Amino acid sequence: MDKSGPNAAGHNFLTFDIEDWYHANYEGVDLSAYRGRESNFRADVDLLLQCCSEAGCKATFFVLGQIGETYPDVVRAIAEAGHEIASHGYGHQLAYKQTYAEFRDDVKKSAEILQTLTGKRIFGYRAPSWSIIERNRHYLTALEELGLLYDASIFPVKTFLYGIPDAPTGIHHPCIDGRELAIYEVPMSVMRVCGSNFGFSGGFYFRLFPAWLIKRGIRSLNRQGRNALVYLHPREIDPTERRLPLPRLESFIQYYNVAGNRAKLADILRSFRFTSIAEQLSALRQETS
Repeated sequence: MDKSGPNAAGHNFLTFDIEDWYHANYEGVDLSAYRGRESNFRADVDLLLQCCSEAGCKATFFVLGQIGETYPDVVRAIAEAGHEIASHGYGHQLAYKQTYAEFRDDVKKSAEILQTLTGKRIFGYRAPSWSIIERNRHYLTALEELGLLYDASIFPVKTFLYGIPDAPTGIHHPCIDGRELAIYEVPMSVMRVCGSNFGFSGGFYFRLFPAWLIKRGIRSLNRQGRNALVYLHPREIDPTERRLPLPRLESFIQYYNVAGNRAKLADILRSFRFTSIAEQLSALRQETS
């Protein structure tokens, strides 16, 4: 286990976006056409819980409201294992394609479903496909209105689907229209290469890059006193799960190297300390109070 650097006393963030195999936001993908089909969802979440148990770590599970309705037993099992349940919205709609009111109602609905299932307050939110971007960044005020503690929706890169490339890369209180919000922003981890930000520790990037490079990025952030953030989806550790019929590029992004991902995740979890976002933010608030 890596214990070097000023972050040695802290932990990195382990997060999972809990959605089914068909939840995606590519153009032309009709999610309603696939909902209800048999999948490996339960088994895949069990594998994630097993990985956490074997590594002795806790995680934040960003859960869709629809998942709470379809798999209430799975959501309860995650909470009973001691992990944080947070909101991933209700039906995996892109936040920047919703109005402010639609977005607020979507988050509120999902949080109420999850709170009813677990009996615990929901502290955090992550937008589907990192869909808090510059033009809807003010939507973060809705999370403050709903009483959430943090957002984890901003990716400080620029891609065809998401990203705010000049966003702060550390944990901070976002400023909207000159006012600092009470909530924390916990952005996705990035590496600085040739003057630009690059993702390395979650989703496609986690599957694309070798474990040694991911470890190097995490160590670099920890030496700076920063928490690295890892994220994956249940489908990303299961090469036998159903697949969407996507064009070549989108299919590559969605499914590249799924077969080797479970072993890579286990390796990363053995190498560093990880915990949930809520637990680490609680410690941060105590330190600064």
